[in-house]
Amino acid sequence: MELMSIKILNTAIENILNRELAEFEITYTQATVIGFLNQNRDHTVCQRDIETRLGLTHPTVSSILNRLEEKRMVRTEPLAEDRRYKKIELTEASRHIADQIQEKINRISRELLQGVTPEEEKEFIKTLNLIIHNTK
Repeated sequence: MELMSIKILNTAIENILNRELAEFEITYTQATVIGFLNQNRDHTVCQRDIETRLGLTHPTVSSILNRLEEKRMVRTEPLAEDRRYKKIELTEASRHIADQIQEKINRISRELLQGVTPEEEKEFIKTLNLIIHNTK
């Protein structure tokens, strides 16, 4: 396996997504946090949940959340049952654009997978998930 190809692909995808998401004044990494919070809006989400699910470090998630709070896209409040932890929620503004963000990401995914059969895509995702699992 050529790791350099994976890195090049990752950088190319990230550049495309950052350009597309610039209209919302967010980065792709910030969009992944918004997407995670949107998908889990019926659950209590704390910073550690974001770190674990997205494979990001504590300082990285802290920085992302601080920026999103400054932009009034997320809000935090101490958990009633354990005030050491903060519940993280989307604001009305970010809930409003979360679906638009996801639509852009879905469109870009479709464009990137042009010419790939559903079977090839399924096998590719399976392989990627295995590689991700092996990194832990």
